Amino acid sequence: MPSEIAIAAALQHDRPDAVVSRLSAARIWELPLPRSVLQKQDAPVDLTLPPGSRRLRRAGTRARFAPLPPTSITTVGPVRITTRAQTWRDLAGADAHLSDLALTQIGDHLVRSPRPWAENRRTGPWATLEGLAHLVASSRGRPGAVRAARVLDQVRVGADSPRETELRLRLLAAGIPEPLLNVPVIGPHGRPMHEPDLQWPQWQVAAEYEGADHRTAAQVRRDIDRAERLRRIGWTEIRLMNDHMHDCAREAVDRVRRALAERGWQP
Repeated sequence: MPSEIAIAAALQHDRPDAVVSRLSAARIWELPLPRSVLQKQDAPVDLTLPPGSRRLRRAGTRARFAPLPPTSITTVGPVRITTRAQTWRDLAGADAHLSDLALTQIGDHLVRSPRPWAENRRTGPWATLEGLAHLVASSRGRPGAVRAARVLDQVRVGADSPRETELRLRLLAAGIPEPLLNVPVIGPHGRPMHEPDLQWPQWQVAAEYEGADHRTAAQVRRDIDRAERLRRIGWTEIRLMNDHMHDCAREAVDRVRRALAERGWQP
């Protein structure tokens, strides 16, 4: 079966004014979409056409008419496609059927700084908060603009995975203070230490979300040593995993709340 990008290239051969957008662009860019969207069979190819252009009558496509500035269009191989930032903005439209959580996870993915030790990318983030804000402001009055602005208020620099974003949002919804994300713990004499996924330095509490990559013997040993270093300087580390994220992360929220309360935080 031809790939989505191959189908898009064939369509653009007949309609060079068409731009791959929305969910199709998100899949091509490998944005962190919900599994249900990624696994959807026979999904139509999403295209954006200039206002006033002739309709596209082709099975397996879903077209809309909207203006796209040249700065919002780029190429992937032979395919004209919306930029990652413009794709995020377009996904705020109701036709994408994505939750605010999913949009925030994508936003966090775009603005995070790459970690050379973890990925083959040494350039800056895919987008900036300022760039996304400009994009939202310039599309004011168009479908999805209000929602995009609301979601952008929840986007933060620092989350390294969609689960970390979800954990942060679940904690905030439960009234937990906003944490710092992946910045060094400052130890004795101002010495920077490792970077917890989330931390509340006022109460000396840190939380780590342990994904599948934390299950090897070597990584488990590093995690244990890390927690011990924090304990020695008076910090509490909470280790969380996927099982703690069920039911709107109820168990994760309870663990963080208890740890903060033990350190003097008052809801």
